[in-house]
Amino acid sequence: MRKHKEFMAAGMVSAAILAACLAGCGGPTEEQKQAAEKYRAKAEAYMEGNEYGKAQKAMEQALEQTPEDEELLAAAEKLNQKAEEMKGYNETMEAAKEAIEADDAAALDKLQESQKGQALVELAKETGSYIYLPEGGDTGTGIGFYTFDGCDCDQWYYGDYKEGKREGEGTWYYASSHTEDKSLYKEVYTGQWSGDAPNGKGHQLVVLGDTVDTDQDFKVKNGLFYGTYKIKDTLEDGTKVSGKYKLKKGKYVTISDEELEANNFVVPDQPHLAIAFLYNKEGEIKSCTMVYAEDTTKGVKHFY
Repeated sequence: MRKHKEFMAAGMVSAAILAACLAGCGGPTEEQKQAAEKYRAKAEAYMEGNEYGKAQKAMEQALEQTPEDEELLAAAEKLNQKAEEMKGYNETMEAAKEAIEADDAAALDKLQESQKGQALVELAKETGSYIYLPEGGDTGTGIGFYTFDGCDCDQWYYGDYKEGKREGEGTWYYASSHTEDKSLYKEVYTGQWSGDAPNGKGHQLVVLGDTVDTDQDFKVKNGLFYGTYKIKDTLEDGTKVSGKYKLKKGKYVTISDEELEANNFVVPDQPHLAIAFLYNKEGEIKSCTMVYAEDTTKGVKHFY
């Protein structure tokens, strides 16, 4: 995954302030020229960190020193145009944050499909992600939008960041109506993060339309599920059954490769299905269920 991030802080220099800056009398002194250069350097540094509100403030201070400097005026105009563009992206990020906070997958999907959402997709593709922290900087609570090469699976993260990486508590969210029957699909993982990936305890919810596929706590290491997990089901005759399966490094190990071969299964090279036997309350095997690699083998998708 491409790691370059962008961090934003909203803000605009008003036309009224710029007009006041241009109303200087006489030529600037050498001291004013030096001060203008200092403020411009600060503005450029803020732009490097994509903190446009602070950049505009510094540029305003530069213009107060040399209000008739044509080169500086051109730089200020360019800065304002870029800040206005970023303001639109950040408004989209704010709307996404509200949808995730409300667990409104339909609203998030609608936002992604909108003109503003598609503009955000194109921006994020340039670097692989677009991260917005309302307070600026690269540490704190923020929201990130992530894209992936060769995969139409744009995803969101809302939670804690530390120096530009996901660190702390956070929610990873994926929503899409691009399903076979156009029903809404959502996948949500909420839990602990470190090293820019899920690490620790977390909960995954997978829903397609009105059907809940997964609603379970997991132990995660570098995005891969670990541990033993329980299955509960009810057979057609009403018998209550239960079973379990195990994951290690995201791979099912309920049945060994040797056991699969002994039962005439072909063992694939990639992570493969496992079989979890279901027992009734007396401990008798009543059925079995297939647990497929495509479901959760790799853990929280795209963090493996």
